[in-house]
This record gives sequence, structure tokens and C-alpha cells, in this order.
Amino acid sequence: MPTSATNYFDTVFAFDGSSTYTNITLEMQSPAGTSSTILADTNDVLYLGDASRFDMAIFDIDTAGSLGALIWEYYNGSTWVVFTPLSASHYTDPDDSPDTMFDFSKDGAETFPVGRLSDWATVAVNSATKYWVRCTSTTSVSTAPSLRSIRKRPLASYCSTQDVFNLMQLKNVTTTDGSGTDFTASTVPTKATVEQYIESAQSHIDFVTRKSWRPNFIHEEYHQFNLNGFHLDKAGGFKIFDLKIWNGSSWDSKTQGRTNDYFFVPDTNMIQFSRYFLLPARFTSYNAPVWRWGGGEFTMPVKVSYMYGRDIATDAREGGIVFDMARKLAAIDVARDSDFGNLAVSGMDRVQLPQKIDGWTQEVEERLDSLRAFETF
Repeated sequence: MPTSATNYFDTVFAFDGSSTYTNITLEMQSPAGTSSTILADTNDVLYLGDASRFDMAIFDIDTAGSLGALIWEYYNGSTWVVFTPLSASHYTDPDDSPDTMFDFSKDGAETFPVGRLSDWATVAVNSATKYWVRCTSTTSVSTAPSLRSIRKRPLASYCSTQDVFNLMQLKNVTTTDGSGTDFTASTVPTKATVEQYIESAQSHIDFVTRKSWRPNFIHEEYHQFNLNGFHLDKAGGFKIFDLKIWNGSSWDSKTQGRTNDYFFVPDTNMIQFSRYFLLPARFTSYNAPVWRWGGGEFTMPVKVSYMYGRDIATDAREGGIVFDMARKLAAIDVARDSDFGNLAVSGMDRVQLPQKIDGWTQEVEERLDSLRAFETF
């Protein structure tokens, strides 16, 4: 399994805007623990930091916040730079209220496209040197949100750069004796480049298998209404953020729970309705079939937002296979794009590099075929 990829941030700070940093890392790693209040005043800052780059934060809200405009920033090596996270760039449904940036008013996820942080660099914040993004509510705070937990999605989720380094049995040229266990900013290729190779490998695995072993956010997915429920399009759903039904003029939000409107069954990836709905129809008549009127006559009247993706660390059946494929695909890119000279130590150099690449390629293709199986649920 991956040596360094985890589901939680290394360090999370709540800064009071003046001089005090409160370390809430342990609280944010323990969903059942004590929640923490953040962004209580307009100068307060939430810092999310990790030793490796990441591209998503998933927030579990305890107390819904009511905040003004949010500012997200990253450090580019010399200064903090404002950037636009993905939630502010989503397509806006013309029949709904305009979409806005994630605002801590309910559970949700914020995505940080790595292309918008291309010059992202580490910096020391309260003596902790990490890759950081930070968030501030600069205009107003009506209600400060409190959080149960914050999870991350590492850029390299299926394996780490260290896993690739170890597989290739490389020497580290940044040390005098060649010792070392990972790529760095000074190696060729750099750690950031190998992370890009891993990200490409992850996308290839997801595309071919039509599955995923990392958190993914579906902003809006539309379905026909069915009294028996419906199946989410993406396999491995694990958290429903929002479900709405079109009433003919606007979207009605429904409440999750068996004693409420609907519930989710992860084993079958199904949304089940807890009670019957009499949905509005474009027209009604006494001789209209009950099933047709009871199901409503609006096309695609259900809209759902959710997270999907299996946990590679706990998927005993396929997680290890995915990990091995990811590190070998990344190693193939490293080997093809870099001239190592004498950096390969005894072991790897006993087999010619082209033969090694061919062997890894064949192994990956065979394993991709085995994971491409049809699944009913």
C-alpha cells in the first residue's frame, strides 16, 4: 500500500488574525471527536497544510456557517496568491439559484485544480513547513462554522513518489553518498514531475476500469424519478451532499434519513426514497395512469450531488492491485522520459531498461483487464 498517501492533512491551523495559531489537526482527523470553530471573525484564517501536494478538501460540517465572500490563497515561493477554486467555476443550472463558491454552510468539498497552483511552493507557517492553502472570510461573519473533520485528496493518491523511487531502485543525487529514499526538488525528474506521472496513471486506471479509488465530487447528476429509487451513475458512492426534486418552477431540497425523505445504500450504490412522493405533473386527468401521475411528468426531475470513490487503503480485494499498477505506470513514464546514467543501483540494472518497461507494461495491461469486469452494482 502507499507509503505516504493519507486521507487527512498533516497540519490544520485556525488563526485568529492577530497572533494566535490554534492547532486543530487532531480534531480534524477524528470525525467522532470534538468539533472546532473556524473563521469566527473577518480576519481569521483557516490553514490546510501537507508535506505533499493535494487538490481537494472534504468538509464535514457540525454548525452551518453564514459567511461573506471567501478568499482562497496559496504560496508561490515569494508571496501569497489569490486563486479561484473549482466550486466557483461549476456550470450553473439556469433553473436554479446561481452557484457560488463552497461557503461552509453545509457538508461539501472544495477542489484546488493543480494547474491554477502551478508555482505552488512550501512555506513555514507557525514553524510547520508544508504546501499550504488558506481561506479567509474578508467581508462579514454572521455565523461561524464548526467542523467535525476535514479530509484531503492527495495529488498522488494511489501511490507515493517514494513508492516509485523504491520500485526503480534509484540513488538520490542530492546526497553525497547517493543514499536517499525519495525524489526531491533537486532530483531529475523532480518530485513534482513524478507526482504528475502518478496523477496521469490514476486517470488512466479510472478511465479504463470505470472505477475510482480516490474521492471524486459530482456537482450535479440528473435522473428520472422512480418510486423504487435510482442507481448513482458513478460506482463507489459514499456520501450524499444534496438531493433536489423539480416542482415545476424550482428545486425542492430533500432531507436524508430513513425517517425523512430518502436514504443511501452504499452496498448497492442506490438512493432509496423513504416515502412516496406525488410529484407535480405538467397536466393531470382523472383517467391518467396512477404510475404516470405519481411519478411526475417532468423529464429528469431529480438532481443529486455526491462523493464517490473507494478507499484504496481499505479495499482488500482490489486496492493492492491498483497501487501496484499506479507505481509501475509512473515508473514507466520516469524511465522513458529521464536519462539516469549511473543512478540505477544493482538489481534494476541487471535487466535492461527496455525489457523492464515492457514487463511492467504487460503486467499493468493484464491487471487493468482483470479490473474491467462488469458489475451489476
